[in-house]
Amino acid sequence: MAKATDKNVIESVIGIDTDRELIHFYSPKNGDYNSINYLMSSYKAKPFSPEFYEKITAILAQYRQDHPDHPMQKVSVVLSDSVVLTDTVNLPPINKKALDSSLAASLNNIYKNSAELKFNRVLALQTKSMATYAVTAIRKEILINLQKAFVQNQIGVVDFTYAASSVANAAFALNEKTRNASFVILDIKEEFARIIFVCRGKVLGFYTLPFGHKILYKTRVTPEDLIFDHSTADLIVLNAKEKAKAKNVTLAEDEATINAPAADAEPDEDDDEFELIPPSRRKPKEEEEEDDFEEIMEEEEQESEFITRKNKKPARKLPKFMLRPTPTNREGYMYENFRLFVKWTLEFIASNPGITALGAPEMVYVNMPEEYNFLYEMVNAEAEENGVVFAPLFTEAPDEIVKKNLELYGGFFTRQYNGVNNFMAFATDTVKSHTDEKAEDGKDSKDEKVEAAEPEQSFMQKAIALIKKIATYDLTGGNK
Repeated sequence: MAKATDKNVIESVIGIDTDRELIHFYSPKNGDYNSINYLMSSYKAKPFSPEFYEKITAILAQYRQDHPDHPMQKVSVVLSDSVVLTDTVNLPPINKKALDSSLAASLNNIYKNSAELKFNRVLALQTKSMATYAVTAIRKEILINLQKAFVQNQIGVVDFTYAASSVANAAFALNEKTRNASFVILDIKEEFARIIFVCRGKVLGFYTLPFGHKILYKTRVTPEDLIFDHSTADLIVLNAKEKAKAKNVTLAEDEATINAPAADAEPDEDDDEFELIPPSRRKPKEEEEEDDFEEIMEEEEQESEFITRKNKKPARKLPKFMLRPTPTNREGYMYENFRLFVKWTLEFIASNPGITALGAPEMVYVNMPEEYNFLYEMVNAEAEENGVVFAPLFTEAPDEIVKKNLELYGGFFTRQYNGVNNFMAFATDTVKSHTDEKAEDGKDSKDEKVEAAEPEQSFMQKAIALIKKIATYDLTGGNK
């Protein structure tokens, strides 16, 4: 199990998942990363609304009261991927000073609200004909308001980062082969999955799939359009139908189509009570008996009926030439369902030539429960067609609490790996001045004031701060 050096040690990690309205507290027991204290709490509020910040502040206060022994002075905060933007910007090769000014002008042209964003950038590739910058950004107001909540609860935040970057940190810490390499991470959880593009040790892109290993059914193939409503699939099917008509191919009847009546799912009751609970108490998944095939089939049929009602539509019929052979065993059904992850991973790679030009992925590293390891051999039988090999992320699986929460575990290593994707916390006086100014005139503090309030840093940190200041400077005559 990897350990952070004393100089770069992070005492605790706090994850704020605005997509699923959860806040996570993740800290090692007595500094030992092999033994983790892990609690979570749910809330209900519109992301980054006044109510959101009030509830986050209240949950932090309750955690500090319930666990005064947990060290909270060197904390990294992991935010949802949805609050961060990533981009690549190509510029002509010119001298360094002019290159910085040109990048600032480009960012101002691309992002009309650039003055409201805190940018990180790194020169990812430079050739005789082009310089390519990798850019990440987040709204300054989010960082300042979150920092205010932490300051009120005497929690010292070292860095803010985001989930995809933190997952990559965990990979670097637990698998030395991934450091400085170019690859894709497929992190499959129960309810969703992340696809993360890592180029030469830096995260340059990510995508979230709204389904996880829960769809790896043993008795049926999951209709993709029932779990993922996306325009790409519609276009593919429409084009396929046109080809089928041209070839005079008849559409095959889909016997697996479920004609269940449509009904709305019952809404969750709003609950303002905060409860810090271990994840093991959060709707535990019942263990399945290997020999109880009929029970598994019944459960999966009920799940299928629920999905159909939720989506209010039957499964889409595909042209006959697009249909794959019907599986004959559990492994076959599970592999056909796993191919949904494979498809979207390959689509993600093919749709981002700007990233692959900086470093084509050498491997797709997958993090999923070990019970699905047999799928690697099946998918790699098609490696020549796929153009890339799928492999487990870890040769020796870490503890389950680590494996299931790579985005939290990676927060311990924000100071060792992938630092370009970290957003430094604003100084306490910056948070105070921002709050005071908003109370006076209802406006955000000026960018120059925010930057000037940051404390004295090392030469490298000063250089980074200067670049950030240039990136958000209002150029005379520039388009905002």
